[in-house]
Amino acid sequence: MPRRGDGPAVVIVGTGVAGITAAETLRANGFDGTITLFGDEPHLPYRRTALSKGILDGDLSDDRIRLRPSGYWDELGIQIIPSTRVVAVEPRARLIRLDDEFELGYHALLLATGGRARQLSTGTGDLLTLRTRADVDRIRRETASRPVVIVGGGLLGLEVAAALANAPTAGGLDITVVEEAPTLMPRVVPAEFGEAIAVLHRDRGIRILTGTSVASATPDAATLSDGTRLEGAVIAAVGMEPDVDLAIGAGLAVGPAGILVDGQLRTSEPGIYAAGDVAARAHPLTGAPMRAEQWLTATEHGRLAAMTIAADLGTPIPAPAPIPRVPLAWSMQFSANIQMVGWPDLANGFTMEVHTADGSGTCADGFAATVRCFDDDRLVGAVCLGRSGTGRALRAEIEATLESVSAA
Repeated sequence: MPRRGDGPAVVIVGTGVAGITAAETLRANGFDGTITLFGDEPHLPYRRTALSKGILDGDLSDDRIRLRPSGYWDELGIQIIPSTRVVAVEPRARLIRLDDEFELGYHALLLATGGRARQLSTGTGDLLTLRTRADVDRIRRETASRPVVIVGGGLLGLEVAAALANAPTAGGLDITVVEEAPTLMPRVVPAEFGEAIAVLHRDRGIRILTGTSVASATPDAATLSDGTRLEGAVIAAVGMEPDVDLAIGAGLAVGPAGILVDGQLRTSEPGIYAAGDVAARAHPLTGAPMRAEQWLTATEHGRLAAMTIAADLGTPIPAPAPIPRVPLAWSMQFSANIQMVGWPDLANGFTMEVHTADGSGTCADGFAATVRCFDDDRLVGAVCLGRSGTGRALRAEIEATLESVSAA
């Protein structure tokens, strides 16, 4: 396996899956320059998706959730520096500056800085959020023996609610989910599907309040728009914001969706690239800059970034398997597997096929369903419940749609 050599220096900011996949792809394909990753958390790379699933009493130890075994990075000659923040980038000099004022030069810089949990606009104080292992530690402390109010009925909020309710030590924990829209997961599924998800949670003792906004919130209570006050630990599950501070400071082109990149993940500045949750590429259907916040997309971005960096440094690596353009994400809520494919939020029409053991064709606890999401007559997304083998097939179907659009 190639080791660190005297070739070009690649610096990666961010130790999430996008950054480490880029580093691994470079090494696995013969890149022999230096590869250095900086992360502001004290941990080596770990599975961030495990956090919500084991939030209350899951095993989130290093041995359990780390992405690679001890010694792996040294064997590859990849240097990972945790607990270190990159505070500035100087594109003309091609160097970064660390929080201890140390400077390091680069030939290629990959910004894989991810994002930050969005705070509730009507909240005051430091509400609980979930993004890092430190967040989990705080949630475990703050939710002990008192009710929990989760603001946000999207995938993250529901996954957190399910994990809290499902934990063996929960002991009948009082959990409320508040969603401003009339149904759960409102941007991506029809109302009938959202109501079925609500049934799944209500049957486990979770209170679901839809069509309800939060007028104000503190870390210890949420007051609803009708004046109802819910006492308890308040968790804001209202999305994330891309961490674009370094990019803005470096003068890169940045939009509301994140750091603007081309189809190969190059930013507006030569030698700087962006990947993962922070990168905004042109949407293959609308052309507008978009950000995808899925594990698989981040992995695929890492592979693509490595290929682009190697080619730009004059050391091209063999192209791996084609990188899909269609995002695929999944969630586990209790025993139900939910997959989200493509861009359901672009749909103006839905079809839903329901599969039940009794053949009734109606939504109930334990049902399985496939929702196809259409923009006029074009398939643009899908959501599957209890149909674990369906997501990838639908992803390929939407990819074929993109091919037909490109050929037209």
